[in-house]
Amino acid sequence: MDALRTTFEQRLAAALPGVEIALERPKSGDLGDLAFPCFRAAKQLGKNPVQLSQELASSIAIEGASLVAAGPYLNLKLTPAARAQAVMGAIVGAPAGRPYGARPANGKKVIVEYSSPNIAKLFTIGHLRSTMIGHALAQTHRFLGYDVVRLNHLGDWGTQFGTLLAAYTRWAQDGNADLERDFDWADPAPDKRRTPLFRLFQLYVRFHAEEEADPAMRDEARGWFKRLEEGDVEARRLWSWFREISLREFQRIYDRLGVGFDTLEQGEAFYEDRLAPTLKQLEDARLLVEGDKGARIVELEDVGIATPCLVQKADGTSIYATRDLAAALYRKEAYGFDRCLYVVGADQVLHFQQIFAVLDKLDSWFKGRMLHTPFGMVKLPEGKMSTRKGNVIFLEDVLDEAKERVAAIIEEKNPELKDKAAVAEILGMGAVVFFDAMNDRVKPITFTWDRVIALDGDTGPYVQYAHARILSVLRKAGGDWAAKAQVVSEDGPFLAFPKAELPTDSAGLAAPEAQALLFELAGLPGAIAAVADGCMATPLARQLVAVARSFSGYYTNCPILAPDNAPEIRDARLALCVATARALRQGLFLMGIRAPEEM
Repeated sequence: MDALRTTFEQRLAAALPGVEIALERPKSGDLGDLAFPCFRAAKQLGKNPVQLSQELASSIAIEGASLVAAGPYLNLKLTPAARAQAVMGAIVGAPAGRPYGARPANGKKVIVEYSSPNIAKLFTIGHLRSTMIGHALAQTHRFLGYDVVRLNHLGDWGTQFGTLLAAYTRWAQDGNADLERDFDWADPAPDKRRTPLFRLFQLYVRFHAEEEADPAMRDEARGWFKRLEEGDVEARRLWSWFREISLREFQRIYDRLGVGFDTLEQGEAFYEDRLAPTLKQLEDARLLVEGDKGARIVELEDVGIATPCLVQKADGTSIYATRDLAAALYRKEAYGFDRCLYVVGADQVLHFQQIFAVLDKLDSWFKGRMLHTPFGMVKLPEGKMSTRKGNVIFLEDVLDEAKERVAAIIEEKNPELKDKAAVAEILGMGAVVFFDAMNDRVKPITFTWDRVIALDGDTGPYVQYAHARILSVLRKAGGDWAAKAQVVSEDGPFLAFPKAELPTDSAGLAAPEAQALLFELAGLPGAIAAVADGCMATPLARQLVAVARSFSGYYTNCPILAPDNAPEIRDARLALCVATARALRQGLFLMGIRAPEEM
């Protein structure tokens, strides 16, 4: 398909010298496989776009395709045989190590900073957005040839630690034994409400509840953080312990989600010894000025940002901005990146506008390399979640509930299924992650159980079921058909499938439903590229749903294993099943979702 696009672009460029060529994908395969909108070209040439489309249709020829003028659009439509050969060849005939839609290394380095939970707080459903959006972006960029550095910028420094230290010293008893009492770290599925991290969370919530009536407690928390920054031995001991407890629990959640990072050590605390040099650089560049009560700021009015960037509080302690500036300067030195993506909520838009503006002033190298990828918050029907108030939905509760609901359905519909618990985990996880991906990144999501756990419609289980149904057909076909759709290895974002010579030009793929499925499969590489371009998994999620729907129509209307099928028709239809299973599995994998072989 890439070769076809290149040929079409070259023919148009030859016919329209000096005109920018931008192709689109039609909404339906009935219209064509590629389209050239003639509006801009017609305006540049002083022609009517409908007239230009007709002229181009009569003057351009491409083997295996027809050029059709459809109003102001010039549509390229492949013959059924050419479409089958192009799409099937790309999916099952791709070079070893280059799966469908993947691109060769481009020599560019991208940092993706995502998840970034705060130490001593449990994962809520809100953490899922940053974690899984970031995971999909990291996977997809690597798939498209980028050298990707996956960073988890842990919130392991800051005023909240003053809060925790104050709360712990006020209420916790018996030192370490208090938080870790009656808890077995070797338990793979512990009771969340008995974990040390949950006990820390309870202390955090209690402190914020009581400080409403006693504002002096805030000064107590600030005092503890100042002690921490100044190296107080007891503050550092407790902080290290809280961090260790949190990392152990975080890793358990990441293992369940199938998410990984290149380092968990570059959180906010990692940059502690770089804060003073960062302030010195700002000072040497004459960017620092004194703000209210002795705080230090960088003015940004000259670049259209009315609110100055606070980089040091009046008491001399650091703030998020200080640590983010230090991190960016370190990353330039350590990685020399081409692009740095910050997958952080939309409530931090101003913060990143300020940070990027300060970096641009400090060093022009940063200009155009920094990108905040904001996402809408997850809300409850009654309003915004708040960790401080304790009105949150914990991520593990959602994953457990999803698993239980799926397990009940399996027990009802397929009680003989092997590995029921494992399949329920895969489907429950798929439901939750896919639900998030189907929602536009920048829009807030209102959490309701029925929407999150839905198993039909535009959902993860619907796409997973299409994959499982295909594997069932291939197993019934016998021979090595099922093996051709199974993964033989995983390498980062890539799934390796067995090399297979499969028929692509048989009459078995000429049916409208087969052609519609091929058209949707042809849209997957563009959807994967759109994930990187738009920094959201939504285009891929929606294209996978389109493929699954088209397969349903194909399965219903094109009998695959009918006894009266000619062998060549049967084999061609099975080959399309193999190609579809491979494409679905790879697409889900990029999003962090597994595809079961049975349901």
